[in-house]
Amino acid sequence: MQNNVDYNFIKKFGELTEDGIAIYNIRGREFVYTNDNFLKIFEVSNESLLNDSALILKFIMSEDFVYLKSRLDELISTGHLNTTEFRLRFPESDIKHVSCDVLMLDNDHLVAAFVKDISKAKLHEDYLIKYTAQKDTMLDMLTHNLSGPLLISKEVIASLQKGYSDNNFADISKLISIIQENTQQCIDIVNDFLRTEHFESAHTYVKKTRFDVIEKINVTLDKLRTMNKDKTFLLTSDLHNLNINSDPVKFFQILHNILSNSIKFTQADGVIDIHVQESEKFYTICVKDNGIGIPEALRVNLFKERVVGRTGLKGEKSSGLGLSIARRLVSLMGGEVWFESTENEGSSFYIKLPKE
Repeated sequence: MQNNVDYNFIKKFGELTEDGIAIYNIRGREFVYTNDNFLKIFEVSNESLLNDSALILKFIMSEDFVYLKSRLDELISTGHLNTTEFRLRFPESDIKHVSCDVLMLDNDHLVAAFVKDISKAKLHEDYLIKYTAQKDTMLDMLTHNLSGPLLISKEVIASLQKGYSDNNFADISKLISIIQENTQQCIDIVNDFLRTEHFESAHTYVKKTRFDVIEKINVTLDKLRTMNKDKTFLLTSDLHNLNINSDPVKFFQILHNILSNSIKFTQADGVIDIHVQESEKFYTICVKDNGIGIPEALRVNLFKERVVGRTGLKGEKSSGLGLSIARRLVSLMGGEVWFESTENEGSSFYIKLPKE
């Protein structure tokens, strides 16, 4: 296909699509075509862009600008880039999230860019993550506030049943047996519901998007602080932000499952510290607590599925799936997870994940 055919086809497409379309001449360092939506996304006029083709670069956030420069070699070697996300900051408006596909045309000095404004999709994604955080918090409340009392009731009823049976109160004993059976059913329903939730969460594909790890951790900690006011949560890192290209929902599930485990086995007034550090291609999160630690006998099976979970310090029942789900999700995302623990001193869980 000749360049003029490519050019005309892309121009025609640019008139019909709601996305931003542009063709850039690398040698001449100028835009030879932009549609109206491209100008709208970058909030520039055609005249200003013709006078200064580098104008749009000043709106790209500095962290993302470094990321975009790193992808230039990939464009040169492959001739295309798919779903490259970055953010734009404008003086008079909110941060805008965009996704861009780039294609080098037959003549290697022309490139076509197809740009989407995904700001609304990002807002929806953030809503889903916050909703998931609220849902998981409610599930934890359900486990603690329902399962615990029901278990206690079951034991009390068992004691009463023994006392009444000794005094031949047959009718009352039968009634108590029914209550005891119903109580156990309630416990089973709660545990089955939690088990299903955890199991289904690990059977979805990885949907990569660009997000800030530090921001997501803060969102998670805000929810947990509200529900666990007897514990101190810290986020320690030299990083103010860490923008990666991964699955934010699965990242939240991994972090929440690990943190929930620490919460269950850390006493009141305990401290849970989340430390984040990065290397060239990976980043590592350490969740460290000063709780009761993990007994030696339980360590070998800690990440295995269908293991009977330990009861938390407040009587929280466990489905035994939280850590196995975390490990499966980490593996699905191309990372690894491990732990260190000393009984009566605490545990440290390490989550190592790729940036891309």
